[in-house]
Amino acid sequence: MYMPTIAPSDPRGSVVPADVVGSADDLDRLRVALLRLSRRIRANSVGELTPSQFSMFVSVVKFGPCTISHLAELEHVKAPSASKIVAALEGLGLVERREDPEDRRCSVIVATRAGHDYFDEVRVAGRSWLASRVSMLDADDVGLIDAALPALERLLATES
Repeated sequence: MYMPTIAPSDPRGSVVPADVVGSADDLDRLRVALLRLSRRIRANSVGELTPSQFSMFVSVVKFGPCTISHLAELEHVKAPSASKIVAALEGLGLVERREDPEDRRCSVIVATRAGHDYFDEVRVAGRSWLASRVSMLDADDVGLIDAALPALERLLATES
């Protein structure tokens, strides 16, 4: 079966040559591998948060005090959805709302001490699982993963 290569536009508007991007099969393999890896790391970490809750929680920890609208923008969801997720995180004691010092009409969402402790536990558990899996690879495979990290990080940095 013929699978055409994909030639998307880059952020500057020019078309990326198809041979640089790879075949549709290669892109599907990458997508599936990243999704499965992410799922397995999450499944082998502590906690009961949904993927949406965990992602929102990480944004709060990573970016510090955030308004609901800023979190919605970061997570690519609507403000009402972000508000529901934050309410669930509040109910678990992981985040709290505080008065915005710059605008008293607004509140900002911050991680609680318990939230930071939880984040550290989850990070250690996920890192431990990943380290155990990577340790099963040979040195060449580990080197390939290490070499790919900057490119994968750039993909996330250009997310729109």
